[in-house]
Amino acid sequence: MPNYDHRVHAGNAGDVWKHFLLLEVADYLFIPDSSLAYAETHVGRPKYALSTPGDWESGIGKCWPILPFLKNFCYFNIMAEFNPGGLRRYPGSACLVLQAAQRRRSKLQAEVWDIDDEVAEAWRGYSQVAFHLGDGFLGVRSLLDHSPPGLLLIDPPYLDSADMTLAEKLLCRAKDEGWVVLWWCMMGSNTVPQGSFEKYSLKFAQAGLDGGHWDGAVVALAGSDDDLKERLERRICEFVDLTGTAESF
Repeated sequence: MPNYDHRVHAGNAGDVWKHFLLLEVADYLFIPDSSLAYAETHVGRPKYALSTPGDWESGIGKCWPILPFLKNFCYFNIMAEFNPGGLRRYPGSACLVLQAAQRRRSKLQAEVWDIDDEVAEAWRGYSQVAFHLGDGFLGVRSLLDHSPPGLLLIDPPYLDSADMTLAEKLLCRAKDEGWVVLWWCMMGSNTVPQGSFEKYSLKFAQAGLDGGHWDGAVVALAGSDDDLKERLERRICEFVDLTGTAESF
């Protein structure tokens, strides 16, 4: 099976929703002068160059004109700092979390997985992130045996029909071990989490985004406390109110 290559899709509508939620959760969990474990099953590259045409034009590109109104969100603030001269680069999930940790003066113990040799090469030099070349489902399961609880992102490319089952099993086990877990899915008849955990869905049009043939996306959350859930609900409403009315600015 060929490796999934996210370069042409980086910054798309799904990335905006996924990374917005991921950074809100991470920002909540980070405590200054402390340490947090972070793991990611399918990490991709640390950053992507944005070229035209690209899926980013219907995602982060739709938000960029109203960036001054979005800087109170951790995700958009980091995106602004990452692109001081205009939108040219898009950081991947682990890179975004790393930046969020630095802003909070929190040490990040990051372990990430991917099966692509080129992705492994792209992570060389990132001393704060332990990259593992291999199956992320197996790798994270092994990590749970010895790591303190932290934040886990489950983000497979769904090229294998078994990914949904493996993702749900990993989420449940990580939750039982005390981790806060985000599980990412695009909307579709066979790709929406069905378990009894929190789910945050977005129809892309609600936020002024365009997902092409995808109507929206879902992020499942497990292991969170009530304060985090209340925060997410409030912040999601603020995000949609701003981005969904972008034409009024």
